[in-house]
Amino acid sequence: MNSYYESVRESIGYVEFQNSPTRCEPHWHQAVEILCALDDEVYTLVNSKEKILQPGEICVADCYDVHSFYSSERPVMIIIIPSEFLNDYIKMKGKKHLATPYITDPETYRKIYSFMREFQSQELPLILQRGYVNVILGLILESCDLEEFADADVSLMKNILNFLEENYHEDVDLDYLAQKFGYSKYYFSRMFNKFFKFSFNEYLSRLRIHRFIARMQADKNADIIGTAFDCGFRSWQTFYRCFKNYYGVSPKKYLTNLS
Repeated sequence: MNSYYESVRESIGYVEFQNSPTRCEPHWHQAVEILCALDDEVYTLVNSKEKILQPGEICVADCYDVHSFYSSERPVMIIIIPSEFLNDYIKMKGKKHLATPYITDPETYRKIYSFMREFQSQELPLILQRGYVNVILGLILESCDLEEFADADVSLMKNILNFLEENYHEDVDLDYLAQKFGYSKYYFSRMFNKFFKFSFNEYLSRLRIHRFIARMQADKNADIIGTAFDCGFRSWQTFYRCFKNYYGVSPKKYLTNLS
């Protein structure tokens, strides 16, 4: 879950994060992602709507929503429901979208949480997976209003994220994006602050850092400096400063702790 774009599994995924900082950087996918706050607050951001979830509250990132979250220490529970399981859900929604990504009703939380726990406790047959998923999605539709979805900025941001995912290692800046997509760099600057609450440069640095970590995990003998440069950083000093600001430790110490 530390990557920008999850690799969504063929079956329902269950992930629980315990006793360590948990970050999910801005990304989107065709799946529906459901997060339950358990014992602590969780900062969430969905299509520029932000909320600090309290224990006993749920965040739902609908299909194609740009979303991220951060949980400081305590566990969170997440399931990712791939598109293969969403046919009935999509038919019921039609062309509409969830008006709010948040569920705060205690009884609805209890019901959704209890079904999500089923994916933790055992390997479920496919027919039961689909049954539980339909119940969970039905509870979400019962709890959330629907609205017409016509936010052009969301569609544009998805295209930008895809472009950056493929070109993060290149010399990309706001001027380049403005020329490529036909908007002013000031418009893009406002968009990044709207969706992510931080600047374009910080987003790109975070993306490059995550790609650096992924490469180093894939090849533990890779050269740290060379890999940082391959991921788009143009100086060791800039990379080191960005990495330590983000993780609080040096790249070498972070990688050692991963081993």
